[in-house]
Amino acid sequence: MPTDLEARFAGWLREARRVMAFCGAGISAESGLPTFRGGGGLWEGHQVEDVATPAAFRRDPQMVWRFYAMRQEALGQVEPNPAHFALARLEQGCDDFLLVTQNVDNLHERAGSRKMVKIHGSLMETRCVRCEQVETLAAPVSRADIDQGDLPHCQCGGLLRPNVVWFGEYLNPEHLDRIYAFFDRIPRASTRDSSNLLLVIGTSGAVSGGYGITSLAREAGARVVEINPEPSYLSHEADMVLPVPAGELFSRVYEPG
Repeated sequence: MPTDLEARFAGWLREARRVMAFCGAGISAESGLPTFRGGGGLWEGHQVEDVATPAAFRRDPQMVWRFYAMRQEALGQVEPNPAHFALARLEQGCDDFLLVTQNVDNLHERAGSRKMVKIHGSLMETRCVRCEQVETLAAPVSRADIDQGDLPHCQCGGLLRPNVVWFGEYLNPEHLDRIYAFFDRIPRASTRDSSNLLLVIGTSGAVSGGYGITSLAREAGARVVEINPEPSYLSHEADMVLPVPAGELFSRVYEPG
């Protein structure tokens, strides 16, 4: 049974006409996908930063590709959870919706989300270091090929890299423009109401302060709801904090109309 606070949140969802969901690693961890952070954030003795920087790729592209091929394989062993499916359904029922995810996995797409900004890129895409061509992968890059030194290359002959944003790289400005445009479309009002919602799901907010998304929402008059079992850097900006895993919460409270 939903708690009183969860029932109130369910009411806000029913009233919402414009919704942005800002998602972090927590929503995918609920599906069993490793986050490669914190105490479990080591891979073969390497810090994630050592295999997720441009310098690391220049120094040892084989090691970096082995790491990302392993992550691609892990995607085939997990499924979207109720939170992924709830967001996809919510997209269909809103007048305006945007999913902003920090995750590079494909669980949102597999659940049916389409109006989406993958702010840190996509694990199942490659980008050529020479011609910048982006391609979608139909299957994980072969670790056997990588171990033999056969790294993926573009038709132009350039080395391919994972199409993800590494430490020290800039975000795609077009992605930021879509976020700003969403909040610009919210009619300004003197008070906030639940017709405009920002859902902050499973993110610590530690990366660049959540890119200021919670502040943008509050300035636009949207209510902010945080869904996270752990307190975050963004909790103080939320109008409502639900300290539970998102999949469990949506299973209890969300029945699309």
